[in-house]
Amino acid sequence: MTKHFIIIILLGVLLAVFTVAMQDIEVLYNTALKSYLIEGVIPRGFVETGSRNLVTAILLDYRLFDSLFEAGILLIAVSGIIWISKHDIEEKNAQFMYDKYKTPDLFVTFSRLVYPLMLTFGFYVIVNGHLSPGGGFQGGAIVASAILILYYIDHDKETNIGLIVTVEKFLYIAILLFASLSIFTRGTYFTNVFPPTASPDVQAIYLVILNIMIGFKVALGLWAIFTAFLKEGR
Repeated sequence: MTKHFIIIILLGVLLAVFTVAMQDIEVLYNTALKSYLIEGVIPRGFVETGSRNLVTAILLDYRLFDSLFEAGILLIAVSGIIWISKHDIEEKNAQFMYDKYKTPDLFVTFSRLVYPLMLTFGFYVIVNGHLSPGGGFQGGAIVASAILILYYIDHDKETNIGLIVTVEKFLYIAILLFASLSIFTRGTYFTNVFPPTASPDVQAIYLVILNIMIGFKVALGLWAIFTAFLKEGR
């Protein structure tokens, strides 16, 4: 009875905090940024960044620092998971996922058909992130899922998690360096390396390259996490 009473009090407190917070919703969540991005016959966000997908314009230009921080958090999470799930005996095989006596042949055949489609779609989402919904984070997750299917297709596949994490770290450093090149071209860091006077098509080159680098980094990070969890659950 006491526990139920405490839970009711906590829920009441949360409701009160939520109610107070909602009173300032118009101040906290105004449409000033939205109005700025879509202003003009040709949206200002597209003119300034070269991205038709204004979400990508925000993530990879206006608030690129936040996106790089999020990518860094993923890197830290991967390193932590690998450290926690270390085994006394080195294991490079994840073949325990596949049991040829229990896994239906239909599932294996279907995986072979789906794998190239998922991989292609993942790359499409990454490369076209500035034109349509998607980008490096979303496409990287799709690519990682496609790679995971390989464990069902080829049960002898070897995975060196240490190498994956090392490549991911160097790739993250490369992303930081590439995002900082703008300090030489525009006098500020973490923005498009091309000047604002450049055409949207030229500015889009920066977005495509950055999306590809982020996509591969996310794919490697999630691949390492998936494999570590699978090995841990052996």
